[in-house]
Amino acid sequence: MGKHLADYGSAPIDFARGNGSYLFDKRGKKYLDFQTGWCVGTVGWKNAEMAEAISAQAREGLHLPPWFRLERHEWFASRLVKIAPGKLDRVFRACSGSEAVEFAIKAARAATRKPTIVTIDGVYHGHTYGAGSVGNGFGRVLSPCDGFVKVRMPRSRSSEQNVLAAIEERFAIGDVAAFLSEPVWTNAGCVIPSPNFYPSVQSLCRAYDILLVMDEVATCMGRCGKMFGSELWNIEPDILTLGKSFTGGYATMAATMVTERVFQGARGIPSHPTFGWAFQDLAAVEKNVEIIVRDNLAGNAAAVGTYLLDLLKPLESIKKVKEVRGVGMVLAIEFRLPIAPLVAAKCYRLGLVVEYTNVRTLFISPMLNLTKKEAKMGANMIKQACGT
Repeated sequence: MGKHLADYGSAPIDFARGNGSYLFDKRGKKYLDFQTGWCVGTVGWKNAEMAEAISAQAREGLHLPPWFRLERHEWFASRLVKIAPGKLDRVFRACSGSEAVEFAIKAARAATRKPTIVTIDGVYHGHTYGAGSVGNGFGRVLSPCDGFVKVRMPRSRSSEQNVLAAIEERFAIGDVAAFLSEPVWTNAGCVIPSPNFYPSVQSLCRAYDILLVMDEVATCMGRCGKMFGSELWNIEPDILTLGKSFTGGYATMAATMVTERVFQGARGIPSHPTFGWAFQDLAAVEKNVEIIVRDNLAGNAAAVGTYLLDLLKPLESIKKVKEVRGVGMVLAIEFRLPIAPLVAAKCYRLGLVVEYTNVRTLFISPMLNLTKKEAKMGANMIKQACGT
């Protein structure tokens, strides 16, 4: 911990630069990056196309407040509408994933005139007060805002039916604006719901006229092997948030997509963040999305992610490993004992950057353009760190 930076704990490695799927510390040591900013990296660090797009925009020397009508913003919003699932026809501009979730909460409550948001316990949705309240974003120091009801995370088929029953029971009260969660529960340790869960939740939402909100800050833009994690379950959200891989790590920008019905119902909510889609950020995100679509990085994430998962699955044969799971470029290794921090530290010493979501779960989110060679190299280091 430094003397002046307000930080309650951080990894001791001081990284100086990146290149592709690699990071380099100040001493010149090379690390394969299997964290990429926590579901952020997409096209690789030091990408020449990204650097040129940002540089070219910086040379234009332009920033405008968001209440001006900006054709470039409209054009990019229309591009997002074309690739998004369902009927998400409007896009709110945001600066971060947490802010995008705040927009989702405000839009849902304003559009329905109802106060309650139902969500899954144990899922992280951001660090601002509303986002932290709807998710597990607070420790013991702060109390969350009112109006958020959490149901248990389903971890088996039998518990899933109980959770769905609890959701319907809460919906039936009549004060619920929306159900809000992630397509894959990333920060909870890459917990993957059954194929039936979200279609069932969507059916309940439609039956009770409740909005379905998918927080795709961590799962969008190919991270899960589809452009949007919602596509894994063939659902059509009424509200969807974007962040992290949306930028590829080259900008601070996010978005909240809503249906026309939600947009019209939410008229009057604050919608003008000062730095929402600043042109330099927009240039980076435009290019990032262009490369992801052009090079089919969602397809690469699906193929190489499956390859990486297959390489790691044999770890389940050792006693200390409970489960290896993943979809696309978001994976986790759950241990039977609280050893994830120790395994992560061993990975760092071997030259691999990983993270842990809790003391029993190692978390992996590589670049979307990861190669099979890099996947095999990383898998071998993880196996070594696990003692195999």
